[in-house]
Amino acid sequence: MPNNLERPNLLFVFSDQHRWCDLNCYGNTQVISPHLDAFSKKSVQLENCIANSPLCVPSRGSMLSGLHPLKHGAAGNDLPLSDDVETLGHVLADSGYHTGYIGKWHLAGVPRDQSIPSGKRRFGFKEWKVANCTHDYLHSYYDDEENVRHPIEGYEPIEQTNLALDFIQRNSGQPWGLVLSWGPPHDPYALIPQEYVDLYKDVDIQLRDNVGERALSFKKEGANREDIIRDIKGYYAHITALDKQFGRIIKQLEQTGQLENTIIVYTSDHGDMLGSQGQYNKQLPYEESIKVPLLVFWQGRTITLKRNELIGLVDLPVSLLGLMGLHFTNNVDGEDLHNLFTNQEAQGKESCYIHDLTACHISVVRGTPQWRGIRTERYTYAKTVHNEDWMLYDNIEDPYQMKNLVSHPEIQNSKEELNRKLDEYITKHDGLVPWDDLAEQTGLKDKWDESQAHFLNIWPGLVKAPNAAEQG
Repeated sequence: MPNNLERPNLLFVFSDQHRWCDLNCYGNTQVISPHLDAFSKKSVQLENCIANSPLCVPSRGSMLSGLHPLKHGAAGNDLPLSDDVETLGHVLADSGYHTGYIGKWHLAGVPRDQSIPSGKRRFGFKEWKVANCTHDYLHSYYDDEENVRHPIEGYEPIEQTNLALDFIQRNSGQPWGLVLSWGPPHDPYALIPQEYVDLYKDVDIQLRDNVGERALSFKKEGANREDIIRDIKGYYAHITALDKQFGRIIKQLEQTGQLENTIIVYTSDHGDMLGSQGQYNKQLPYEESIKVPLLVFWQGRTITLKRNELIGLVDLPVSLLGLMGLHFTNNVDGEDLHNLFTNQEAQGKESCYIHDLTACHISVVRGTPQWRGIRTERYTYAKTVHNEDWMLYDNIEDPYQMKNLVSHPEIQNSKEELNRKLDEYITKHDGLVPWDDLAEQTGLKDKWDESQAHFLNIWPGLVKAPNAAEQG
């Protein structure tokens, strides 16, 4: 363990459903993000940070544990994190850090509005200002350490940031670790203060090249181009609102003299299709779904560089602890890649394992199968749970993934090598098994059936009845 003079604070900020391409510093000049842009100029900026499981709950579980979903238990939306999982909170607390978690949790199972009891279900986080899961950003709440529920009137991330500022102020005399989890820019895209909506009112939104005339969405009639543009404006407005909150946090660290000894991280749990490939939401192998921003800063320790090496979200908690001179005590799936943050010559991963294990939510609307895939610096390859080739893209020659090469003979050697490596991941982590069977094999079936039964009356088109036949 580092001595007291070397122990940096950790501020781990992540939003929900923020795809990598929608920040000014990542190349989208239409997004107003001055504070994150300024932060990026002194940070290491990862251009290829991959959400291994691009769905809220499994990704969040991996971000806190360094484990792939079947090992941490929260393998699908609204499955709970297993009680025995070691998290970032445990490691920091056991290493003498004062810990806190503020914002969206979404790792407690159903119902979504439950309070999480103190003790082991809070996974090492002492201070606790949490809502399990709500998307009502203008009329939200949080439960405190004693599970007293506090209503939030106004925009949820503002109050969550207020709580973070208070945490930073109060704990300036001791090493601390804080996770701040904002709900936006996850839809609903319209639940945003008008001042941020107005910033984009007259903007001529430039759609990505892979956005067509219509997209499948949660609405029965889908989304047309006008709908997509309206939603993107709301999405950008959320990002700009979060950017302002991020700026407030940096200012607080400066004013309290803690900036130079605080590791600051900004990322997200997965992206959002927002009309690309005719799709909304996530749970797909496409770039818009799996790639997220990742900015890491520790004054005088991290380098200032935009780099293209691969890192997965499952690697992130392992790497942050490595940067702090700490480590998980149990075996993890993620790799310690903290040298990417400090050493210009460091190597990233050769590939990241990507997957969607469960049949839920938008994948049910799409009728798409579960899938397993691999993302290298050049290629994205995915196949269905039935071992059928699905997609293969050359992300260098075809950054918008417009040309599926999966059946092209000239690339079969590359596809075979990708499939070989993918099969290694599958064998190691989960097996190419349909979800209903996989849930049975891994002891998750009862919890899964409970979650699906809970949502069946709420979202009848987005879940399957428990024990229904596996979708193809």
